[in-house]
Amino acid sequence: MGHIVELKNISKAFVGVPVLKSVNLSIKSGMVHGLVGGNGAGKSTLMKILSGVHQPDEGEIWIKGKKEKIKNPHDAHLKGIYLVPQEPSLFPYLSIEENILLGTPKSKKQEYLQKIKELMEALNCDFTLDQIGADLTIAKQQLVELIKGLVRESSVIILDEPTSALTSREVNALFKTIKSLKQEKNIGFIYITHRLQELFEIVDELTILKNGEVVSEGPIENYNLESIIKIMVPTVTSNGEEKEIEQEKEKIKKTTTAKENKKYILEVENMAGKGFFDVSLKVAEGEILGLTGVVGAGRTEFAEALFGITKKISGRVILEGEEINITNPQQAIKKGIVYLPEDRHLHGGFLNASIKENTSSSILFKLFKIFLNENKEKSIARDLINMLNIKTTGEDQKIMYLSGGNQQKVVLGKWLAASPKVLILDEPTRGIDANARKEIYASIRRLSKEGLSIILISSDFEEIVTLSDRVVVMYQGRTITEIEPPNITLENITFASFGYLKGA
Repeated sequence: MGHIVELKNISKAFVGVPVLKSVNLSIKSGMVHGLVGGNGAGKSTLMKILSGVHQPDEGEIWIKGKKEKIKNPHDAHLKGIYLVPQEPSLFPYLSIEENILLGTPKSKKQEYLQKIKELMEALNCDFTLDQIGADLTIAKQQLVELIKGLVRESSVIILDEPTSALTSREVNALFKTIKSLKQEKNIGFIYITHRLQELFEIVDELTILKNGEVVSEGPIENYNLESIIKIMVPTVTSNGEEKEIEQEKEKIKKTTTAKENKKYILEVENMAGKGFFDVSLKVAEGEILGLTGVVGAGRTEFAEALFGITKKISGRVILEGEEINITNPQQAIKKGIVYLPEDRHLHGGFLNASIKENTSSSILFKLFKIFLNENKEKSIARDLINMLNIKTTGEDQKIMYLSGGNQQKVVLGKWLAASPKVLILDEPTRGIDANARKEIYASIRRLSKEGLSIILISSDFEEIVTLSDRVVVMYQGRTITEIEPPNITLENITFASFGYLKGA
């Protein structure tokens, strides 16, 4: 079996931060190649380079023995590479037929339609070509994306978490189709998944990424589930700051000593909503509860439902002993629950507004009587600038001119202005530099010491280990385990995040 695609010494950095470091990957025809790694390992970036979304900083791409430059996704399609994304991108008001045939030659329409019907039958699709994209569930849209790649006779198809929204029946049909296509059509597949058990059902060869580098590769027969996860356990990469991180952890232990009689501020029982189900957790006064898991585990979806951005379907939320039902963020804020979102630009801060306007935006109902109390607004902004050490020319500066770390501090300040009882932080240090990260950590520790209950959502297991008093791990939409000191380790969190409970 020859190599269809060879990635040689691929490197990529974003804002000076290396994401891929001299990665080599070879894909053979008629084989399914598994690509796995923890959060931030570089899988998605590598596949975006292969599919033309990003350009590598260094390295070469060879397709069928010829060195190529993949300019964009359309160019990738022409060269026989098709990415089936984890999040389908169908046009909602075009028919399924129109979605699949978009960009194909009209002269081959009948030929393509015949192939589409054969594939729909093989995949047990229960939708019709005249339905529109918006009519289909995410699982069915994912099947349509797969068919789009298959009818174009791609020589390499990248499947990014293809089973995340599929039923067991649909998964079986998908695997049967993949096995048939790799044998009959000699297609090479790249299979990315967090459901590691699937690797042993469908994969021929495996590559494991960690910290942007290939750390292991070989036939799937060389691995078992435990060995894969053990290889994936993160290593400390904070610019050689292992000793400093240990010192940080010791500080936390001293300031958050275990309380025999914990006062639980928030309790969640069997909560379900869009993207998660059966979530139970509780957080005590002054406690930092780490909530983690691999990307797609349902952490953000849970947080959005708890804050009222989306609606919960079932379950109970108890705040200070009283059951509450939050249906919108305004109710959550008034009850004392606030949420710093993962995307500070989309949901967190107002870039065109000043620090003063941002920090007061969560409490306008307190500042208005007939007119806005501007003196109080300024006072609150100044206090938060000092408390969070926001580097700025003053409270009137627009936050678009601040660094990423200082923007994050402003959004944090916005929610602290509301005097919350529970603070939900979703990826609070993503995309900020090491110094800003330290300052955010210091603020989180100080707020905890002052009695604020914090739910820290993070994909960075090192961050979870460094800051958390207890850790709850989510997997495939539900909470599966709780880890307490001294068992809060990178290894234990990694194993649990991939659904492997050691000793269970």
